[in-house]
Amino acid sequence: MSPLPDISRRDALRLLGAGAATVALSDLLGCNGGGGARQPNVLVILTDDVRADAMGCAGDKRLETPNLDRLAAEGVRFANSFVTTSLCSPSRASLLTGCYAHKHGVRDNFSRDPEQACPTFAEVLQKSGYETGYIGKWHMLQSGTPRAGFDHWVSFTGQGEYFRNTMNIDGKWSLVINYVTDELTDHAVRFLERDRAKPFMLVVGHKAAHAPFLPAQRHAQRYAGVDFTPREAREGAGLSAQPDWGGRDAEALKPEDLRNYHRSLLAVDESLGRLVDTLKKRSLLDDTIIIYTSDNGLMLGEHGGLRDKRAAYEPSIRVPMLVRYPKLAPRGKVNEELVLGIDLLPSLCEAAGVPAPAGVQGRSWVPLLKGAKGRDDFLYEYFREEGNVPTCLAVRSRDWKLVTYPEDPNLPSELYDLRADPGELANLAGRPEHATVQQQLSARLAALLQETAYRRPTA
Repeated sequence: MSPLPDISRRDALRLLGAGAATVALSDLLGCNGGGGARQPNVLVILTDDVRADAMGCAGDKRLETPNLDRLAAEGVRFANSFVTTSLCSPSRASLLTGCYAHKHGVRDNFSRDPEQACPTFAEVLQKSGYETGYIGKWHMLQSGTPRAGFDHWVSFTGQGEYFRNTMNIDGKWSLVINYVTDELTDHAVRFLERDRAKPFMLVVGHKAAHAPFLPAQRHAQRYAGVDFTPREAREGAGLSAQPDWGGRDAEALKPEDLRNYHRSLLAVDESLGRLVDTLKKRSLLDDTIIIYTSDNGLMLGEHGGLRDKRAAYEPSIRVPMLVRYPKLAPRGKVNEELVLGIDLLPSLCEAAGVPAPAGVQGRSWVPLLKGAKGRDDFLYEYFREEGNVPTCLAVRSRDWKLVTYPEDPNLPSELYDLRADPGELANLAGRPEHATVQQQLSARLAALLQETAYRRPTA
C-alpha cells in the first residue's frame, strides 16, 4: 500500500463510510505498527535518585521546577508511580525490559546487562522502524560502550561525574569538562534537530540527583536558607520497630546537602525546557510522547535518619511519572492508579502500535489515560549486595504494605496502614487486631511471587 497522507479521525471515518472499507482505520491514522513516520516519537527523560515529591507540581511550592510543572499541566501526572527494585542498575533494566529483576537477571549494581530473553523497548522499537538514541548514564556492566538497540550512543562508565567525564560517543571516547547535565542536553538537542524520515526514540539518562549532590555553578546559591529536612527528621520521629541497618549518624544529611540535592535538579528542569523548545521549533512537540521519571527515589532523613534507597519505604520506591502526549494524555490530570517502572515498555509498545514481547511483566498505562482501573497491588524486591540492607520482599497495595526479610529470620516483618500512617512510623505487624490484614497480604505476596515466576538468586 502506498503511503497515505496525514488525515483526521473524522476524515478517516468519512472515507470508510464512502466505500473505503478495504483500508484499515489504523492504517489511515498511521497506527499500523509498521514504523512509519506517523507513529509517535518518544522522549524518555530518566533521572537518578529523584523522589516523587521533588517537583513543585507534586505539592512542594518551594521547588523551582517551572518546566516540569508545565509538563504536568499539559499532560498527566501519575501520583502513585513506583519502581519494583529501588536500586540503579536493576531498576534501569526493569524500565528497559518491562520485567522484574529476578527475571531479567540484573539484581545489583555490579551485574551484566539484561538477559537476552528480555529485550529492551529500544530493541523493539528499532526493529519496528524507529531511529533510537541513548544519551547519559547506563550503569550496567560498569561500562559506557554502545549497547544493542541504539543507533546513537553517548554514555560514560558507571556513575560518571558531575563536572568531568570521559564519554563514549558512538564508540569513540572523548574527555568532556562541561557540567554533565548541560553536556547531555547539548547532545540530546543535536539528536532532536536531525532531519529524519523515521520516528525517533530517545532516552536521556541524567546523573542528577545522585550523591554527592553537586549543582551547576549558576545554581550554587539558589534555595539559600530553605530547610528541606523532612518533618519526621526535624521532629525526631522514629519507627516503633525497624531493622538496625547502621551508619545513620555517620551519614546524616545536613541542610546544605538537601539544598544541593534540589539545586542539582534545577539543571534537569532547564534541560527539559530546552528539549521541549527544540521539539516545538521543529513542529514535533505534539507528535512526541514525553515521559519524565526516575530509576528510584531516595530517603533524605526519614526512618531514623536513612539516606538510602534500597528499602521498601515510600520515599525510596515512589518516583515521579509525567506523561505528555495530547493524542492520548488529557491535559492537567492527576491519575491515582498504581503504575510501575516495568509498565514503560508495554505502554510505549501500545502507543506505537507495536506488539510487546512475550513474557513482559508490566502492564500498559495507556488504558489508564482513558479512565480504566489499574492494578490493586504489586511486588517489590531487593537483593542484598553491598552494605547492611537485607534482601527484601514486599507487597504494596493501595492502602497497605507488608515488608518481609526472607533471608534473615531475626528481622521482623513490617506492616503499615498507608492511609492512617503515610510516614510508615507504626509497625502493625504481629498485632492481633491486624492479624487478618497481615494474613491476606502474606497470601497475596506468595501469589505475586508465583505469578511473576520468582527465582531466588543463586550464590
